[in-house]
Amino acid sequence: MRFNYKLVLLIMLVSVINAGAQPFDVTTVLSVPQLTPGDRNIGLEFTIQNNQDVPIGNVKAYLFLRYPFSASISPNNKLGEISYPGYLISTGGSGDEYTPYFDLPPKMSRKTFFKIDIDRSANYGEYDLPYTIYYDNKEYNGKITLTIKGNTLIEIKNVSVASNNSQVEPGEVFKIQVSFENVGDNEIKWLKLSLNPKDKTLIPLSSDSEMIFRDIPHGSIRDSEVWFSLEKNAAVKNYPIDLELTYLDERGIEFNETKLVGIVASGRANMDIAKKTTEPAVIVENNPFTLTLKIENTGTGDAKGVIARLDSTLIGDDLAYLGEIKKDDYSNALFMFDPDGSGKKSGILHIIYEDDFGKHDVQKEINIVVNPAQGGNLLPVLIGIIVIVIIVIFLKRRKP
Repeated sequence: MRFNYKLVLLIMLVSVINAGAQPFDVTTVLSVPQLTPGDRNIGLEFTIQNNQDVPIGNVKAYLFLRYPFSASISPNNKLGEISYPGYLISTGGSGDEYTPYFDLPPKMSRKTFFKIDIDRSANYGEYDLPYTIYYDNKEYNGKITLTIKGNTLIEIKNVSVASNNSQVEPGEVFKIQVSFENVGDNEIKWLKLSLNPKDKTLIPLSSDSEMIFRDIPHGSIRDSEVWFSLEKNAAVKNYPIDLELTYLDERGIEFNETKLVGIVASGRANMDIAKKTTEPAVIVENNPFTLTLKIENTGTGDAKGVIARLDSTLIGDDLAYLGEIKKDDYSNALFMFDPDGSGKKSGILHIIYEDDFGKHDVQKEINIVVNPAQGGNLLPVLIGIIVIVIIVIFLKRRKP
């Protein structure tokens, strides 16, 4: 009796376990590596595995489609059509398409197929699609998860130049800052950003001008900076740079883009007095003279609208218009004065000009020495001396 009691308990336990076990295992395979908006006729393979030790009859499977998915084939197809074997699609009330009933022997599997479309306006993300397997007047419910991959797109948000000054000038070290955003739907697995100047006078300070970024999700912003130097003798102009992007999205698709950016090199003039001359060389009071100042530009850019003005006690023309003085060039400023007194005359020369950095007023000190005029009684003395010298010479020549 005790043996029979244990046997009954074992049979009941096995029955409970079998009753709680899943009757099916369902695996799915897509006909494409990834789903994207606008896809058509995507094959979806269902493999239904009978986990039971008994055969199952009258099996059919329904896949319930929701937006953005729809049936590739109209729901009024004939059952068992050879061109589309083994599919069953429910379109949410507009009609059902299904496979002919089939039987599943114990521990055996059967494949059935679906064809689906994806709406062009579908959003990136994961979607759950429920399914129902009907068999022997019973049903088994489950769901599959499909992931739609969206657009892959990188947007350059900002390109800026940072230097010691507000602008870049030849001979200066500066950095180019690039900010970009993943504005697409897909995650970026890795991205390489390169800045390649088209002019050899623009030199990256590191061994290369490339930067690598990894794992950039949707909406994420990344910043980068690359240091450059511009040669001292470089021309003042716009320097184009190729901004190259190479990136790989989560689908494994590689993208290559090239955008044109650039920097504008600005010139800074450096104005100074290179030489000072007067005509006559010796300035005497009450006698007019001309002052010539050689104004030289030793900077990196041109000086425009150059004006030289001398503020002093000297009376005369104290303003000279020089116009444009290019870098490594010069111009002469001429002033005409009539000194009314002797002594050291001091003044301030204002060199007023404009360059790429704005307007400037450079001030330089000028000193001029005016000699006093000789007294009026000296002239007869000089004449008398000359006469005496002539008489002495004459008398010496008459002696035997």
